[in-house]
Amino acid sequence: MKLTSQAAEILKAARTDAGVSPDAGLRIRRADSEHGDQGGIVALALAFTDAPEPNDETIEQEGLRVFIEQSLIEPLSERTLDVRSTEQGSELVFR
Repeated sequence: MKLTSQAAEILKAARTDAGVSPDAGLRIRRADSEHGDQGGIVALALAFTDAPEPNDETIEQEGLRVFIEQSLIEPLSERTLDVRSTEQGSELVFR
């Protein structure tokens, strides 16, 4: 997985706003969903945490540590976390 500099800046600002440690990383995992996977779409949950889970893959890009849940390592391997502008503001997207 790659991370654009714009996405990293938004995430670092969110980490600061959340009041978590500047050393905390972003953990990406499958979200619990009452509907399950629909049409190949998987809901993801992103949260700041101090350390990865035992089987997470850790990457560091743009000064931000990212912990990826083991089941998502392959699906996200060719993806880039980026930012898209919407009428409501900026949102993170995988491309």
